Amino acid sequence: MAESIFGPFVEKLADCTIAAISRQFKYMFCYNKNVQNLRSKVQDLENKRNDVQSLVVGAKRNAFVIKSEVKAWLKKVDDLKKQADEVLNSTTNSEMRCLYLRCPNLKTRYLLSRNATKKITAIVELQEECKFGELGVRAPLELPSFHGFEALKTRISTKGDIINALEDKDISIVGICGLPGVGKTIMAKEVMTQVKGGLFDEVAMVVVSKDVDIIRIQDKLADMLGLKIDEKTNEIARAARLTERLTQDSKKRILVILDDVWTDINLETLGIPSLNRPEGLKILLTSRFEYVCKGMGAQRNIEVGVLPREEAFALFQEISTISNGDTQLMVIAKQVAEECKGLPLALEVVGKTLISSKLHEWRNALNQLQNSQHGDRVYSSIELSYNNLRSEEHRSLLLLCSLFPEDESIPIESLVRYARGLELFKYTETLLQTRDWTRTVSDNLKSCHLLLSGYREDEVKLHDVIRDFCLSIACKGTHRYMVKHDIRTDWPEHDNHESYGAISLTFQERILLPSRLQYENLKFLWVKPFWPRNTIDIPEEFFDYMQELRVIDFSRNQIRSPIRLPPGLRTLCLNDCTLEIRMSFFGSLKKLEILSFYCSSLSFDFFRDEMVELSNLRLLDLRFEKGPCPLPPGFLFCMKKLEELYLGYYNNISYEEKEHIIQEVSSLKALNTLQIDTDDTRFLTQLFQGCSEKLERFQITNSYIEVPVFTHIPRDLDIFELLMEQLERFRIIRHHLRHFRRELELLYIDPYMLLEPGIKSFMRRSDKFFLSVKGWNNPAIELVEDGFIDVKSPSLGHLDSEYLIDATGSIPSGILDNLEFLVLSSMHCLKAIHKGNLPRMEHVARGVSEPALFRNLKEIVLCECAKIKRMFSESVAKCMVNLQELLIMSCQSLEEVVSMDTQENEITEPLLFPKLKKFVLYNLMSFLSFRSQPNVVGLHQTLLNQVELPVMEDLKIAGLGCTEKLLSMEETSFGSLNRLRRMRVNHCDNLVNIAESNSIRLLRNLENLTVHSCRALNVIFDFEGLNVNKDNEEEMSILGQLQRLFLARNDYLVHITKMVPNGIRVFQNLNRLDVAYCSMLRYLFPASMINSFVALNSLHVSFCDEIEEIFGREEEGGGGGMASKIVFSKLMTIELIRLPGFKIFCSHNYEPVFPSLVQLKIEDCLEMTKFCSGQLNVPKLKE
Repeated sequence: MAESIFGPFVEKLADCTIAAISRQFKYMFCYNKNVQNLRSKVQDLENKRNDVQSLVVGAKRNAFVIKSEVKAWLKKVDDLKKQADEVLNSTTNSEMRCLYLRCPNLKTRYLLSRNATKKITAIVELQEECKFGELGVRAPLELPSFHGFEALKTRISTKGDIINALEDKDISIVGICGLPGVGKTIMAKEVMTQVKGGLFDEVAMVVVSKDVDIIRIQDKLADMLGLKIDEKTNEIARAARLTERLTQDSKKRILVILDDVWTDINLETLGIPSLNRPEGLKILLTSRFEYVCKGMGAQRNIEVGVLPREEAFALFQEISTISNGDTQLMVIAKQVAEECKGLPLALEVVGKTLISSKLHEWRNALNQLQNSQHGDRVYSSIELSYNNLRSEEHRSLLLLCSLFPEDESIPIESLVRYARGLELFKYTETLLQTRDWTRTVSDNLKSCHLLLSGYREDEVKLHDVIRDFCLSIACKGTHRYMVKHDIRTDWPEHDNHESYGAISLTFQERILLPSRLQYENLKFLWVKPFWPRNTIDIPEEFFDYMQELRVIDFSRNQIRSPIRLPPGLRTLCLNDCTLEIRMSFFGSLKKLEILSFYCSSLSFDFFRDEMVELSNLRLLDLRFEKGPCPLPPGFLFCMKKLEELYLGYYNNISYEEKEHIIQEVSSLKALNTLQIDTDDTRFLTQLFQGCSEKLERFQITNSYIEVPVFTHIPRDLDIFELLMEQLERFRIIRHHLRHFRRELELLYIDPYMLLEPGIKSFMRRSDKFFLSVKGWNNPAIELVEDGFIDVKSPSLGHLDSEYLIDATGSIPSGILDNLEFLVLSSMHCLKAIHKGNLPRMEHVARGVSEPALFRNLKEIVLCECAKIKRMFSESVAKCMVNLQELLIMSCQSLEEVVSMDTQENEITEPLLFPKLKKFVLYNLMSFLSFRSQPNVVGLHQTLLNQVELPVMEDLKIAGLGCTEKLLSMEETSFGSLNRLRRMRVNHCDNLVNIAESNSIRLLRNLENLTVHSCRALNVIFDFEGLNVNKDNEEEMSILGQLQRLFLARNDYLVHITKMVPNGIRVFQNLNRLDVAYCSMLRYLFPASMINSFVALNSLHVSFCDEIEEIFGREEEGGGGGMASKIVFSKLMTIELIRLPGFKIFCSHNYEPVFPSLVQLKIEDCLEMTKFCSGQLNVPKLKE
């Protein structure tokens, strides 16, 4: 009976015991197999990690924020690999022998084999976890801050009206109307700047323009909102995505700005809900026509009028830089300004034209304006500037820009290619000269305000009014332009024999080109589809009567039929095309100079032999959409005049093809520009040797996969803009047709590659290079030893080194002596910039010839270096006498910039950075201080401790988790921050104040202060303990230059100022004050300060639950005399929004007078029964 009961259990126990014992023996006797399996699994895991890292790299480069689970998985992999490597190293480092080395050490083999088996199991589990789907989410783009009308009173009033309308809970759509050139767009941008982060959580702005492109508008809105839309052409599905994004959080306040609307647009078509719109979603429209805004449902339309005479002349005088001293000129200048009729665009264009002009030129300008045939004064002013341009070449390039669709950002590279084909610049022989001249003329036109800056640095735009003027000139006379960008299918109807010189058309549907059109004088033809890769039908005889054609642009089309092109053609652009034809039609193009296939795809494998007849070609762009187009042998040999060659991504081609490329590129004697991207570094080095010295411009990269720069995309706008600016400077951007200078990017290369002569030459001559070298332990010294002693601007990333310079050994003479710009990114093992003793600056000051490290360094960018705690020692920091900008972000262990030298026990004097102008800190959770302070521990360090920054103008800090104090008079000299103008503090959770006691005096020239989302902040300026010498008039004025103060989302802020001494003057020049979402504030200022705000122009207080008064009861220690009448002479706008506890402006016995007040808005202030205790005196207040 017992056997029947316990038998199975005993049997099971025996099986388990045997299995366990067997497993233990396997650890000993399967040792080699387990170790080999571990090596194999580690390699598999590393391959998997590299695959994921490559995807992460691409996601980051496209502005995605990587998911936490992905980053956590990568960290687990790194940790596990380190543990596995320790096991594998133990197997090789240990002899594992016993008994006088005669037999293996069984215990060691057992332990290592067991660890190997466990690590194999962990690796398998980790590989199973690697199922992420989407790696990240796209971060919203941020719009730049904009300031244009701050000094114009009428514009301030208009802006206040617009913001009031947006704040009105019963209004969801607001319209801005006005004449062309009056400044509607500028006004919308100013409103955007003021409301973002305060009244609205998100702001998205997009230009609609006359030719409505739904897809483009949807794409721009999606980018601004951080939304990825997978649907490419389905407008309805795309609109649904946008609608979902705009309505998913009913509590989020979003403002959508639609600029330059010409006709009624169905908002639902764009993806902006019309029905069931969330309360927080509002739309701001700008249009020339009030009826358009009304038709789109605007509940309030606000007109931006012309400037009154006084403001118009003040603006004109500022632009034209004329002085009051020249009485005769001033008289004529006022007459010229009056002819502009108060239109800002006209004032700017004419004012720029007449800068430094003589009296007779002013009189001539006045005469032209007074006798202009245009009734429109804007057109008259533009005509004056147009006629006074330096040359016909300037006028021709400006008219050329008008061929582009309205509001399009125009790549200068496109203008270069068009201008070359049209022979616009008569005295330019080479393409390089044409390029330089195009950029020079573009800059001149921008300086005249006839061209604007585009969306990117190398792009320009035309104001829609100036474009209209250009078309009015170009569509008649000798130019004869035909420009239409809203054609359905058929060619525009007109006289078939009209002598057009340029035609630019955009078709909405399939393009059907007619036969035998007679354009005997046509030189420029641009035909593109509204939808990308739409089919274009081109009759074979289409060009038979267009023998003067010089430029053809068929970009974005799908071309299926053979083409017979005119033989005189000089520029042919087939960018972003699907080409389903062979290249046989090129044989007759003996004069062709520019041929571009940028981002196109081919349905065939190679070019025909006829291509070798293009002996006059100067630019060949082969940057195809998907990989290279293999070139037949000898293809480039005939192109003796070729100056610019863009090869694109060149990989997966045969050894023989690479040999042909190397030989043929080396034979091109006129070549001055080369672009290539390949992961075959050996191929690159061989290519370098044949052409490195003759290239003036190059973009050389060895991997199409981009290296990440920033893990966290900052939501703080100013920080974001700065980071993007830096990114453009030190990384190679490939995503659009752009101009480049000398750019080199070599990733994950072996050190010996740097010894190649060609690579050396390119690195020495690069304006921008990014370098990642395997196994570099001492990057700076290895750079010097490899011959790069003169390098000026290296960007280094993904190195395993712990120090940029390890000086524990000998240091090469002149190491990094010429370094000006340094970027270190994603160096996860980096502990410090340098290690060991380095030369001090004192040697240079005494005239000794010994060089000092970093003495020429101007800018430093340090990002995503997780282990670094301190950047520099004092001795090195003293050498940085030319440092101008310092940007540090996402270094989680960093505690200080400068550390004390170990041989020094005390700091005897502040550390001087005589040229540092900009200092930015972002996402540094362990950061304590710029420089460590002796005998002070941890959080009690002061941010700007023991450092002098006499020329610093910008200080931006965000995401500092440990900082409690920014300034201390005891550790900072009085002149340290003498030029500090702008200061922005965001998300510093331990900060208790901005300045206290005597340290407030350090901010005596501060003009703009923003404090946002600092949770522990209790007071902005704490005056307790301030020493005041009442006999010194200068000392009686505190914060006298502060013009704008913006405070938002500081949850525990109780005082803006605290314990202000009697008699001192504070905020005498404060122009604008904004306070929002500060729930603990009971009043803004004590009543004793009410006389200080003599310059206050605008006061905005909103969403502060506890606030009762603007000027509240006296503090202890306060006091001072009280006047019965207080005059706010410049205050024009007061807005008090959603202040549930607000009772009165000031409860004391004051009679406030507001002689300039034109707007008083009070909304949801339920406790208020009267505005002030005395009589309210507001003579100009609007009803």
